[in-house]
Amino acid sequence: MKRVLIVDDEPIVVGVLREFFAEFRHGHMYELTTVSSAADAFIVLLREQFDLILLDIVLPMIDYWHVQQAAGLDLLKRVRDLGVTAPVLMMTGGAGGTPREVEAFIEGAFGYLHKPFDLSELDHLVTLALGPGAAGG
Repeated sequence: MKRVLIVDDEPIVVGVLREFFAEFRHGHMYELTTVSSAADAFIVLLREQFDLILLDIVLPMIDYWHVQQAAGLDLLKRVRDLGVTAPVLMMTGGAGGTPREVEAFIEGAFGYLHKPFDLSELDHLVTLALGPGAAGG
């Protein structure tokens, strides 16, 4: 059983990923946990361990002063600081090669997916992330 955390505030994206993991096997069953905010994801990651995290880079996160648009990137930094080593696939609706994408790799992202998903690319990255020798926990 592989545990996967999906962090995205768009229900349609979560639905596509649920369908993908229902059909994607490669020798594993998948237990999916979904949350729609960086704050909820942080709380879940304090309590539970996952084999793979799919994290939207643009998540709403309201603090006392402003709405933060790159909360997913902030969450990536925070979970790495906590010692979470599970592979993280960042997701975005933006174009590739952005400074955020580069920063995500610097902060320890395993890979990057662009919405709408190319399912063969998603399949390839998940296979690599969960393959032999992949980090976990």
